[in-house]
Amino acid sequence: MARTPNGTRGGPPGRRPPQNPRREPPEPPPRFSNGRQVPRGTEQRAALRRRRKRRRAILFYIATFLLVVVAAVTLSLTVLFKIDTIQVTGTSRYPAQQIVQISGIVRGENLFLAKTKEARASIERELPYIKSAKVSRQLPATIVIHVEDDTASGAIAYEGRYALLGSSEKVLEFADTVPEGITLVKGLELAKAEVGKPIVYADDVEENTSSSTAEGDASASAESSTSSSEAVSAESTGVSGEESTLHKSKEIFQELRGAIEDSGLDKITEIDLSDRYNLTILYDGRITMELGLPTDLDYKLDYAKGILDTGGIKENEKGTLNLSDAVNNRVPFEPDYSNESASAPG
Repeated sequence: MARTPNGTRGGPPGRRPPQNPRREPPEPPPRFSNGRQVPRGTEQRAALRRRRKRRRAILFYIATFLLVVVAAVTLSLTVLFKIDTIQVTGTSRYPAQQIVQISGIVRGENLFLAKTKEARASIERELPYIKSAKVSRQLPATIVIHVEDDTASGAIAYEGRYALLGSSEKVLEFADTVPEGITLVKGLELAKAEVGKPIVYADDVEENTSSSTAEGDASASAESSTSSSEAVSAESTGVSGEESTLHKSKEIFQELRGAIEDSGLDKITEIDLSDRYNLTILYDGRITMELGLPTDLDYKLDYAKGILDTGGIKENEKGTLNLSDAVNNRVPFEPDYSNESASAPG
């Protein structure tokens, strides 16, 4: 048996009780500058006041920044950036003063409040020979109007006069006669033509009218009878479905016009769309080019351009060039000697 500290025997020896760890002395309570102890809870209230003060400072800076921004915007829209120069660039038949007047932008107006989109639309509408207009701002106080003129490329009969068309089919003006150097277009019916606006084709009006009238009235039997009649019509005329889709004067004219531009033929006197199965164009007032059906127009006109460039037809020679079968390299030329024989002595 183990002995107890006093020498007596006792039970098993117990563990030595742990010694108390060394504790750091508590921090002294906060005191005022005069040495008096701060009451409990005062420190928390002071921290809360500091946070509130910091929050108010942040709000003050934000409000000040917003006021500065609003003041700057107000000044820029009222006092600063007033237009003092309106500059017109590009070449045009219209004087710069007229272009500026039509734009509606005036000196003294705020640069950022100027309606540039409306000005561009007004210029292109009221001055039809202007193909495109661009209105831009230039700091600190300048408006730049850049214009590009259009040229008449075709004349179409309309209500006893000729509507002169620009490159985008916009009516540039009306004339009593076809001006020299302008291509006369025959066989193209217009529903409406107004200066400064694109032409309205009769085909489009008829199509819209017929589609609105027939809407909701078609039945399955009507569709089948229509398709069968179209097939019979195609067989009787010898025209394929692909070719029949081109039998609108609008589509034919636009495709032929594009093919002429791509080929580089620049002396087209006349375009005749009266016969949709045999389109013709008159080159330089002396060579009638028969194109046949409105298919492969690019190839046919490129073929004709090659003949002219290589001297296959003399510069002063007249006649008819049949391009309807150009895809098979069969392009006969029939000279016209009628004027020569008529002027020859008898």
